[in-house]
Amino acid sequence: MILSLDAQGIATMNFDQTFRPQIDDLLLVLDEAINDDDVKGLLLVASDSNFIADEKNIDEDNVAKLFARMLERHRVLRRLETCGKPVAIALSGGAVGVSLELAMVTHYRVASDVVAAQFGISPNSPGRMPGSGGTQRLPRLIGIQNAFSMLLDNKKISVAEALAQQLVHALAPAGSESNEARLWLLSKLVQASVVQQSWDVKGYKVPGGAVSSPAIQQLLMITNAMLRARSHAHNHVLDKASVNTLSSVYEGLMTDIDTGLKTEARYFVNAIT
Repeated sequence: MILSLDAQGIATMNFDQTFRPQIDDLLLVLDEAINDDDVKGLLLVASDSNFIADEKNIDEDNVAKLFARMLERHRVLRRLETCGKPVAIALSGGAVGVSLELAMVTHYRVASDVVAAQFGISPNSPGRMPGSGGTQRLPRLIGIQNAFSMLLDNKKISVAEALAQQLVHALAPAGSESNEARLWLLSKLVQASVVQQSWDVKGYKVPGGAVSSPAIQQLLMITNAMLRARSHAHNHVLDKASVNTLSSVYEGLMTDIDTGLKTEARYFVNAIT
């Protein structure tokens, strides 16, 4: 894994057909970059929507070890958000699954304005739920109702929808998204701007209503009933990953992001063990 560092202190990592790391391997490199004083900002460049490889070798039998692994993952991702260094990502083909989970950690997301680009959050592996912050960051970005359609119904949205819902910050002509993201980074470095995620800003509110709002409470009841109905349609076998995803959103969004990520880790481990 190579991070190229330019004269302005921007470290760039390119993901393509030949480089699709697993998330925990990638985080080791990013953690080093966070600690490197020469690195002033980070630019991630992704050529397709699945630029992070599916997870392998998950030890489902060692619950304590798996839970610790998930907490460590969240720790590094949170450091990436809160270390003070601006992080941008250029997306040529959208982002799905854990790739989108990583993209949501960045402070600025530029997508190529192409019809084929799609954004989705559901993991490719059956019986899995998002485990890299997807149940916490997605609803905090686009609202609980919009998030449920992606988290529980496997809905993928277009690049235009992603922009309208503020899942991405800007669109760029195909081939120029990397340059647009780099220009944003340079502007932040010149201005010495403080970069923060919206949920780390005092007074933040969940778009579309908090968990406690009457409309969202009703949505939660309807969604829970929908999941129960699905289990009846499948010989009363409850989709544990979906139920845990719902619980993770509900419980996590009643708290701060750090507590919410611990909640997700707990439900992720429970869903596969």
